[in-house]
Amino acid sequence: MNSSINNSAIENELKKLINEILCLAKKSPDNIFDVLLILRELELLHRNIRQEMLEPNLPDTRHRLYLLLKHIEEVGGWPYIERMKIKDICDKLLSQEKSP
Repeated sequence: MNSSINNSAIENELKKLINEILCLAKKSPDNIFDVLLILRELELLHRNIRQEMLEPNLPDTRHRLYLLLKHIEEVGGWPYIERMKIKDICDKLLSQEKSP
């Protein structure tokens, strides 16, 4: 486990990439297929990083587990990509049909 909790160089590079992805998504806000493609690629990226880089480096001692859990508690929760539920899409469609 890397002992550095804050790495501003990585944070700065990540912010640049996030801005680029947001700009790409904003180029075609009305094209749901482009937006879905971006979301699918981000989900795949999340899965790959988790499986190939995070999981192999999970703590192997109680002390390292403690440091990881402490970091998660202090800095933010466990990374999670939420999926929109089909029910939410249907509810939105129904509410739009009921509106004049």
